[in-house]
Amino acid sequence: MLKSQLRKTAYEYIKEQLSRLHRCSYDVEGQLIVPLDELMLLKEGLADPSAELVALLKHLFKGTSTDAEIEAHLVAPFKQHKVD
Repeated sequence: MLKSQLRKTAYEYIKEQLSRLHRCSYDVEGQLIVPLDELMLLKEGLADPSAELVALLKHLFKGTSTDAEIEAHLVAPFKQHKVD
């Protein structure tokens, strides 16, 4: 699979998880700022998810996703594919 398609798939995963948040009760300590520009780059297949975004989403998605699931969708695919 092309790296740009992996990025788009990562975006779709994030979008799906965010849609599940409104149905779940969760407690977010402090303010979390999701970098929308980074999400747009993922959506367009132009950039990999940053370590900061992955860490933020792990915190945000507590109760809806496991760290292992997030790693499988947002970290592992980009370690395996080095060429665009």
